[in-house]
Amino acid sequence: MLDFRAVRVGFVTTLLWERYGALWLRLVRDAEAEPVLAPADAVLAAWSDPRVAAVGPLAFRAAAAQALALAQVDVLFVPDLNPGIDGQGAPAGAIAPGGAGDPWVADFPDALRAAVAGLPPLVAVPASLEQGVEAIAVTALQNLVHDAHSVRRIWGRRRAEARPFRPQPPRWTRRPEEGRTVGLVAQPWLLDDAMAARLTEAGELIVPQHRLDPRDLRAEAERLGGWLAPTDAEVLGAGRLFGRRGGVAAVRVLADRASGADAWLVDRLRAQSRKPVEVRYLQDVLADAHPLEVLAPTVGEG
Repeated sequence: MLDFRAVRVGFVTTLLWERYGALWLRLVRDAEAEPVLAPADAVLAAWSDPRVAAVGPLAFRAAAAQALALAQVDVLFVPDLNPGIDGQGAPAGAIAPGGAGDPWVADFPDALRAAVAGLPPLVAVPASLEQGVEAIAVTALQNLVHDAHSVRRIWGRRRAEARPFRPQPPRWTRRPEEGRTVGLVAQPWLLDDAMAARLTEAGELIVPQHRLDPRDLRAEAERLGGWLAPTDAEVLGAGRLFGRRGGVAAVRVLADRASGADAWLVDRLRAQSRKPVEVRYLQDVLADAHPLEVLAPTVGEG
């Protein structure tokens, strides 16, 4: 049995960390374990490792590099991007389109384990604090502290922090120098303010998907019919929302050339949108920077 005071817990922080990460850092500290974030130089060194280089989509390659850079920790916490869907990506009897049929999107922990040999034991945690967090948190804490009373005390202290992510709302009103409004959509782990700035052209107002509540976007996508992986629903829901807003001139989608799931989303957006759909590819957007500079920024331990 591990002495929990000596346990080093690593975190993959490149995928939707802002939605769930702070709570898990605090839980690990409360359990008197040591949270470990990957040093930037170690992640850069791991980027060229053959196991990592074989990962196609850039966001998942960055996550794999970060995981490999943490190979010496005792346990590695990694996000489950679409918790609740099975290993094939869809509920029983449902067809698995888009990200639901992509192992990296549908079951990132399992895809990472299969692609990168030599990692420590992985603990999959939901990349959302919307539901089902308590049972997973209690199990993880029990494995760290091996004491039910301590687990109840720690979770009782932090339960109120398990609240859904609420982004800062976007600005919809154009300034005089902004000639048109463009809605920006992408897989949610690709977008933040820095990426939105890279995708903003002169004379336009960008309204980015990551500033909209993901629950509202998934509800919007329900009107499209059919079953979707939740993260795909966010993209398509944002596209639908932008498509029916009169002030939005176009929908711009950021996609990874190496991702079949992204190609499927682009096709669906084009088919459903009432507005022009402009495609920008991640490889082109990052042509002037190392992908890790953008996709694996330094994360504070907050």
